[in-house]
Order: sequence, then structure tokens, then C-alpha cells
Amino acid sequence: MGAFKLTRIDMTSLLYSLKGEGDLTPLQLLNLSVKKDKHHELDELIIPSFFERLERRKQKSEHGLSTNEIVELGNLCELTSLKSTAIQNWIKRDIKDMIGHPELGKKYSIDQVVILLIVRDLKSVFDFDAIRTILSALFNTITDRTDDIISPLRFYEAYAHVLDFIYHHTPFPLKETNLREITEVQTDKLREEFAELSQHQWRLIKGIISSTVFSVFTSHLQSTAQEMMFHTLQHQD
Repeated sequence: MGAFKLTRIDMTSLLYSLKGEGDLTPLQLLNLSVKKDKHHELDELIIPSFFERLERRKQKSEHGLSTNEIVELGNLCELTSLKSTAIQNWIKRDIKDMIGHPELGKKYSIDQVVILLIVRDLKSVFDFDAIRTILSALFNTITDRTDDIISPLRFYEAYAHVLDFIYHHTPFPLKETNLREITEVQTDKLREEFAELSQHQWRLIKGIISSTVFSVFTSHLQSTAQEMMFHTLQHQD
């Protein structure tokens, strides 16, 4: 049995807590997430050391993260694989203008962290030119949260709900046409959560949510294919 991984729904709650919102601390949420899964124990989730440091802080405020901490956080999540070198390249080169400088001293804000997690989920299908266009469509001026059509965390939470339904509540195997229909139906169910958006804005958000869901599944299928091939070649005579 592999190590326990958080769902993106769990990760969403964790990100809100790191942002200083909610009643539970990040470490309490991690404990709760593991307890919800009866097949795993807490020691099967390798908890990064910075969570212990955050637990000792009494003040409830947003927690900034370093690039290494962003990698550790992201790798707690299922269907996710992050490397420090990749994050550094994205920040310094590929989406430099999209991320900007660290917003909390020398550390990155949770909104910046979420944007990096979104980039990871898009990257299996889209190149950086396309990703920059997508991020600009969602968030307008990336360094100005006040002109977002939707906040990074709300967008992440939206496609987390769609993925959760498909990944945990849908029988497999799925045909591509069925997956597309299920994705669109589940995305439509989120419309009430974004009542403040115009119909034009919602069509844009809906299309990007659906595309991001497919991108995550593409990444999962690619990594599964690579893993199967690796084990096959390892065990050849």
C-alpha cells in the first residue's frame, strides 16, 4: 500500500488554513484528512517539518512559503509531482511575470502558491504561452488580486470538486466522451457558487475548469504509463 496522499479537496482546506482562514490549524487538518481514510495511518503521510513550526505560532495569519516548502506542500497531494528545479525555473523564467516577487517578505503568499499548483496541473497539456494566456484570462493582472475574475484559491477549489467526483465517485473504465460529459455536468453544478459572475465570465471559467480537469487526468495517465514501462523493463529477462 502506497503512502497516503491528500485529495485536492483536502488540499483546498489546507490552503485556506495556511491563508489564516478557518478554525483548524494546518497540522490539525492534515491529521483529520488521514483519519477520514480508514486504510491509512498518520505516519503514512510524510508531514513536512514546516507544519510543526507553523503549529507553534500563536498568531492566526497567512503563512508564506519558500520554494522548497511549496514543493513539499504540493507533493502531499494525489496526482501531483513537483520538483524544486521546476518551481525555480517557473518563477525565474517561464512565468516570472505571472508570479512576481515574493509577497510576504522572502516567502510566497498562498495565492502565489496556488497559482504554481495550477500551473503544475496545466503543464501536462499546455505550453507556457498557453498557460500565461489562461492565467491572464482568469486573474487579469496577476500581481493585483483586486481585478481577478475568480481568486486563485476559488478556482483551484472549483476544479478540485469536479476531480473529486470523477476520481472518487465514478465507476471506471470511462470513455473519453463520457468523461467529458461528466466533467461538464459537474462543472455546471458549481454555477451557484459563482453567482456574481456574468454569463460570459462563467462560460470562460467553466471551459478552463473542464480543460484543467482533463489536464490533471492526462498527467495521471502519463505517469502511470511511465511507471508501468519502468517496472516492465526492470523485470525483463
